[in-house]
Amino acid sequence: MMMLGAPIILVVDDEPRNIQVVSNVLKESVECRILYAMNGEQAIERVEKNPIDLILLDMMMPIMDGLQTCKKLQSNPQYADIPIIFLTAKNDEESLIAAFEAGAVDYISKPFLRRELLARVATQLKLRTAQKHLAEELSENKELLKQYRDIVDINSFVTKTDLLGRITYANDKFCEISGYTREELLGESHKIIRHEDVSTALYEEMWSVIQSKQVWSGILKNRKKDGSSYYVDTIVSPIFDSKGEIIEYISLRTNITEIVELKNEIVADQKELLMTLGYVGESRSKETAYHVRRVAEYARILGKAYGLSDQEADSLWAVAPMHDIGKIGIPDAILNKPGKLESEEYEVMKGHAHIGWSFFKNSPRPLLQAAAIVAYEHHEKWDGTGYPRGIRGEEIHIFGRITAIADVFDALGTKRVYKPAWTLDEVLDYLKEQREKQFDPHLVDLVLANIEAFKAIQKEFSDDG
Repeated sequence: MMMLGAPIILVVDDEPRNIQVVSNVLKESVECRILYAMNGEQAIERVEKNPIDLILLDMMMPIMDGLQTCKKLQSNPQYADIPIIFLTAKNDEESLIAAFEAGAVDYISKPFLRRELLARVATQLKLRTAQKHLAEELSENKELLKQYRDIVDINSFVTKTDLLGRITYANDKFCEISGYTREELLGESHKIIRHEDVSTALYEEMWSVIQSKQVWSGILKNRKKDGSSYYVDTIVSPIFDSKGEIIEYISLRTNITEIVELKNEIVADQKELLMTLGYVGESRSKETAYHVRRVAEYARILGKAYGLSDQEADSLWAVAPMHDIGKIGIPDAILNKPGKLESEEYEVMKGHAHIGWSFFKNSPRPLLQAAAIVAYEHHEKWDGTGYPRGIRGEEIHIFGRITAIADVFDALGTKRVYKPAWTLDEVLDYLKEQREKQFDPHLVDLVLANIEAFKAIQKEFSDDG
């Protein structure tokens, strides 16, 4: 029995048999409600009358084809967030680029594989659910924040300070969340709750704003007396006397820890989905089971050694598995050829960098923009002889440079359909040989300096289990 609130999937195809096949596959494994349409106009009518969660859209149809339908839906803000997966027999690069430029989030080649269809549908439904959940939570909490400000003394954390920034008043709510007693707070500056993750520059900016008789607002991460942290939406305002001179400052804070943690959870879900997509892409090209995971781990090690922040290194870890995602657009005969590719085949293979970039390039999400960079630049070389653009040196984004060396390190050290595994010494000799040619010389040095950490990753994520 279908649960109330099950996602609604719209299948659009001018061939009834194709609709039936897709529906049968989905009904076997996905708890959902399925609607049908035979052309673009019918599809738009269905969308206007039903809360559609996902559209499986044929590219070639009469009356209004898939591209036209997708563009029309994307142009309407009311429907632009509905994910669209193209079902198409056209898997040439031009068609795929046109599909993503029209607003599609994915595509499935006909004839499709059952597992591929289910995996891609499940991914998009999970993202859709997370998106709706986040929107509901943010909407609810926005209203709550408004109410908190309307009843300051009941639901806000309030402090007042003198002109030197010393605390002169703290309400019960502030004492409760900070863990300090009122006696411990009075006479202290707000450094007592400052978290080390927040830069000094931010507090200097705040002080400059309020001293200029303006209101400062922002989100702060604070530290409790016990060392744990919490997040507050903060307003700091000067209080004036009758002559317009500042006599004190008041700070109103609203606890948004749950919202921030929810956002962090959504980002974590995005990272998990990117890793899963990386596994899917590698499985199609018959690469080793843990290749994308090892590349991600190597990339994070190098990122931290290079000097990236923890957040940047974690983002690189999340998107590194997308380096070869464009290979899903490469024909199997070329992708899994057991031997050296002919020059024409190699040119087709090189297209995977552009295909992968096209999947993510239009996304406003920072994480997916980073995935676009990795997909596009991981075959560029330090000396400018790489592809697809032939950029060189630091013109190549650091994410692309790091992923390139992490990918090659793992690829050379593992068995592939076209070669046996190299020994570690052979791999390191190759990296040294390609220093200042294929690879950023500083990154080669960092690999050598952190080789024990790399070996630990090889052992932990060995394909032999």
